[in-house]
Amino acid sequence: MFRTITSLMIGCWLLSGTVAALDRPAAREVLMAVQRRDADGKLVKETTAIDPARAAIVVVDMWDKHWCTTYTARVANLVPRMNRTLEAARTLGIQIVFAPSDVVDFYKDAPQRKAMQALPSHPEPRKTECTAPPPPGPTDFCECGPQRPCPNRACWTRQQADLKIADQDLIGDCNNGRELLNLCAERGIDTLIYMGVASNMCVQYRSMGLRAMRGYGLRTLVIADLVEAISSNGVDAEGTPNRSFTPAAGTARVQAHLEQYLAPTLESRQLLTAAGLQPSPEAKRPHVVLIAAESEYDSQNTLSAFAKAFLENDYRWTPLVATGPEGSGRDDIPGLAALCDADVLVLSMRRRSLPVVQMDHLERFIRAGKPLVVLRTSAAAFQTRQDANPGYVVWDTFDKEVLGCNYQGYNPKSRDTGCDVWVEPANAGHPILNGVDTRFHSPAWIYRQRPLADTVQVLLSGRWSTEDPDEPVAWTNTVAGGRVFYTTLGHPGDFENTAFQRLLLNAIHWASQREQN
Repeated sequence: MFRTITSLMIGCWLLSGTVAALDRPAAREVLMAVQRRDADGKLVKETTAIDPARAAIVVVDMWDKHWCTTYTARVANLVPRMNRTLEAARTLGIQIVFAPSDVVDFYKDAPQRKAMQALPSHPEPRKTECTAPPPPGPTDFCECGPQRPCPNRACWTRQQADLKIADQDLIGDCNNGRELLNLCAERGIDTLIYMGVASNMCVQYRSMGLRAMRGYGLRTLVIADLVEAISSNGVDAEGTPNRSFTPAAGTARVQAHLEQYLAPTLESRQLLTAAGLQPSPEAKRPHVVLIAAESEYDSQNTLSAFAKAFLENDYRWTPLVATGPEGSGRDDIPGLAALCDADVLVLSMRRRSLPVVQMDHLERFIRAGKPLVVLRTSAAAFQTRQDANPGYVVWDTFDKEVLGCNYQGYNPKSRDTGCDVWVEPANAGHPILNGVDTRFHSPAWIYRQRPLADTVQVLLSGRWSTEDPDEPVAWTNTVAGGRVFYTTLGHPGDFENTAFQRLLLNAIHWASQREQN
């Protein structure tokens, strides 16, 4: 059983901490949804129990600075969410261990550091060497992009200043695993939950890292949304220029590697919910985030009007918009951290290049297979005709990787006609089509999207003229086990059509698996 320690040796070792553990207040086990991957890399979702009194969170190398300025910003991006999660863990009774390597002497006079050093020394348990393969590359490139790489130098002096250290926390030396082993033996801790950076370097390979601790028989878990890999921006694992290889793509690759070989992952929101720190009672309603970042279809207004009319009773919703239609504002969408608590993302975006720290939120949500509803020109959401500025990213292959299509533009003549749309008879029973007219007209000009992936299920097709063949207009796809809906509709006139209103509402219900409601 996943909860059970698999080694008799580690059980005997933990016995030395039994008395200390019994002196601590009893804590109720909490159930957490985790995911791992089987030998073939297939995702497996399951539930595991965590006893807070026998668990510790290890916060690895949250340095104040990194030699790459973009990676420094990505690390700082984790801090607000990390603080909330650590507060939840303290509420549950989980021990927090900050583990900064190289800069631990900054804290030499802190009581939390002295408390860690004062723990009794215990015999080192027998260790099994980790045979997991190394994480996928690229590793430790500058994430600002290949145009202007940062000089590689040691510049870290402490942890992030805004990272809160509570009185009951401990500070250990990440380069001295014996300190963590002493804590585990003294307190009867058998589960280590990791957060911090970098998930392909220090989180794995430091003396307090999960490879070493797993070798000592401890159960290891990783909070997926509170780690980042350091990989590259615009250069793939083979060192070939690739605009679609983003830092978030590197993190996703490392997460899959962790799940297959080293540690199941969970999300921070589970700890927040378990500790009662999620907003209530509104949190009982799914949270929809609607993003508008385009200047042709007025989705900033149409999406908000739709949400007010149709989502108020069943969902919480958060609208996010680009700060401007042109200039630097077109590539800036404040508030994307809302995706950390989102259940569904509705996306209406056209040809934007976003800062890495903003794109991290979007890509993390999408690549994790979370519910996604995509409209109109978002097939080219992250495609730009120019190279990204340093510290920004594009995602040219979003249409192929996520939507399962191949965006080819449109016939300019169709702008004058719109298109006739009909339900595909073979899929007429799909819940997204419930109550949708079998035929209707849209003012939206039709897009050329073929070929489609084998995983796509076409729900609506359309045609603007006999001059061109039929084209798919709406379909579903599956990404990382999650539900994706895309439609080429989304013209302002579509939002006045009851057929489209029903289609979009059904798609949100379906994506969030509330279609029966």
